[in-house]
Amino acid sequence: METERAQDGEEDGEQTERLLDLVAEAQSRRLEEQRATFCVPQIPPNRAPAPPRPLEDREQLYSTILSHQCQRMEAQRSEPPLPPGGQELLELLLRVQGGGRMEEQRSRPPTHTC
Repeated sequence: METERAQDGEEDGEQTERLLDLVAEAQSRRLEEQRATFCVPQIPPNRAPAPPRPLEDREQLYSTILSHQCQRMEAQRSEPPLPPGGQELLELLLRVQGGGRMEEQRSRPPTHTC
């Protein structure tokens, strides 16, 4: 009985290993199919490379990218889906808890006398 369980466990392990190998092989092929080639353009000898950009240009570029990404994130933001009657429940909870409840529960930091 125990030898049968051991054999079943070994077979399950082998099957799992084969499955993982197949998945890895499929992903490897997919990555190879999606791989792009990058060719570095040859710089003619009469053209010198462009000087590095000043720090201000880099900061401007960074802030431009950051602001566009923030705008894009805000544009894609949506309200979470609420179940039927969920909005009314939230409004009721806010009314019951009241705006001052948080202030009532706030504690003052201890004063030190040295």
